Amino acid sequence: MDVSDEVSQALQKIARGTGIVFAGTVISMLLGFFSRAVIARYFKTSQYGVYSLALTIISIDITLATLGFQISDF
Repeated sequence: MDVSDEVSQALQKIARGTGIVFAGTVISMLLGFFSRAVIARYFKTSQYGVYSLALTIISIDITLATLGFQISDF
């Protein structure tokens, strides 16, 4: 096997993986957008504010709790 073939195969794997991650990210963002639109539709203004505040606090807590461990080799 030639070195250029190995490089080509590696690049194809990287491109495939990148495409999968990109598609997953787009789907996740769309689901988040539409779920928030549905929740905003059914909640009153004050209820949605409490919901948004709770999500913000939970997001901050998760960020502080993991402290970057999700990218470690453990």
